[in-house]
Amino acid sequence: MELPSSDPEIESDISASHLGARARRALAWMGVSVAVIAAISIAYMRPPAPESGSGSATKALSAVSNYQVSTVDFLSPSTGWVVASFDSGDFTVLHTVDGGRSWHSQLSGPTRGHAVFLKFFDESVGVFALVGARPLLYRTADGGRSWTTRAALRASSVVLSWSFVDSWHGWMLVSEATATPSPARLYRTQDAGLSWTDLGVPVQGPDVAYQVQFSYLATGWLTSASSGPYAYRSSDSGATWQRIPLAAPAVGWPRSGQFFVTVQPTIGSGLVATVVNFAPVKGRTGIGGIIRAYPPLVVRAYDGGRPHTYTYSTFNDLVTGGPFAQEQAPNQVQLASVDGGATWSAIHVPSATGAIGYFNTRDWWWVGSGTMSRSFDGGVTWSGVEGTGVVEPLPGSLQVLDQNHAWFAASEPLPVLETTADGGARWRMILLPPMEDRPTP
Repeated sequence: MELPSSDPEIESDISASHLGARARRALAWMGVSVAVIAAISIAYMRPPAPESGSGSATKALSAVSNYQVSTVDFLSPSTGWVVASFDSGDFTVLHTVDGGRSWHSQLSGPTRGHAVFLKFFDESVGVFALVGARPLLYRTADGGRSWTTRAALRASSVVLSWSFVDSWHGWMLVSEATATPSPARLYRTQDAGLSWTDLGVPVQGPDVAYQVQFSYLATGWLTSASSGPYAYRSSDSGATWQRIPLAAPAVGWPRSGQFFVTVQPTIGSGLVATVVNFAPVKGRTGIGGIIRAYPPLVVRAYDGGRPHTYTYSTFNDLVTGGPFAQEQAPNQVQLASVDGGATWSAIHVPSATGAIGYFNTRDWWWVGSGTMSRSFDGGVTWSGVEGTGVVEPLPGSLQVLDQNHAWFAASEPLPVLETTADGGARWRMILLPPMEDRPTP
């Protein structure tokens, strides 16, 4: 079935902003200026239902194996959106109002390998954007039937991270694609991306900021590489940032090296943090590492004098990112707070794979391949792992809507969703519709 595509002029603008993207799947945010995409015609699609017979089921699955789900955003058990990412690098936004029994395509275009982000604030207002590209926000006020675009800053600007607490207030962390690297600068909008205020460089060198996350209008946190085990928090909407010491593990913190610290909000006053230490590099004969980028966590290491570039996954990738990497980062320490960062506790999850979602500050769900577990103390302890028969979840895709209802996307290669209406006792598999991959010129 032919899917609608976005305005060609807008697509070429995105293509021109491609500057070596990181991952095709992730959750990030966007912004700003004025160009209207003519109302996008909507195609109505009904997905084939999975069947028990192996022959017909195999045909149905092979018909949709040319794309994967990269982002899931549900507002209720019946209403939600997903982003489908094709092998060509294009995307399509799909919408359902009947719990996944039927789907409409609403927006499509090229990602050029960039990570994507989709967020709806209610059934009318939502945004779609790319990370690692020129700041460009797609915004809808009619549930996705039509979209406008707003471009911000300069063509050389590259978005490292986006964060919005509502449809009006947002932040973007931006670097410049120049020959000489410059520190990332933080920008804030209070008018849905029509204008942006330069808040300056949030951290001073040698520390480096990679990601911004706001949980409330005034309160935000940074992901950073730094010289110590501390996090950066703002209590004035990003105008200033303070170092927040993190609780040491039983063995204490290393006394040297570079620390990677990522803090991300869960629900309410909840936070989850990952701390990874890399020993200092002593010439080219020692063993150590230097953090280069995030996400994913890219480290330049010298193992016995030979340089290597490693791409790692972390606990926070498990929580809110995706399967970016081939191996877990070494010596990770996971911490959680249920009081906005005043106190921290060490946490452990049932497995390094799977997906985590949050019902409230203390009630966490973990779902793995065929299994599920819950924590009622913010990740410190977990119930026994229960069998569920579900497929392997895409990390970061688990959305817990209430005590009974939740959604998640399957890990690749098949575009499948799973949903529950009874607190995870039973799950229903939803196979997304077959779509033709028509690469954007």
